[in-house]
Amino acid sequence: MDKLGTAQLEKLRGQMVATATRKQSLLHREVLLLSEMLDQIIIKAQKEKCASRKT
Repeated sequence: MDKLGTAQLEKLRGQMVATATRKQSLLHREVLLLSEMLDQIIIKAQKEKCASRKT
């Protein structure tokens, strides 16, 4: 993952934590949406890393 991707991931993680704190719930739909977005970024990064190892 490049620096831009890492920065995006950290920004999104911060938003998720702030939203969870503000909503006082990890199960609020906004928190879950942010969590799913983070999951997608992490999965993409893992796939890219795995693909780069094969070449």
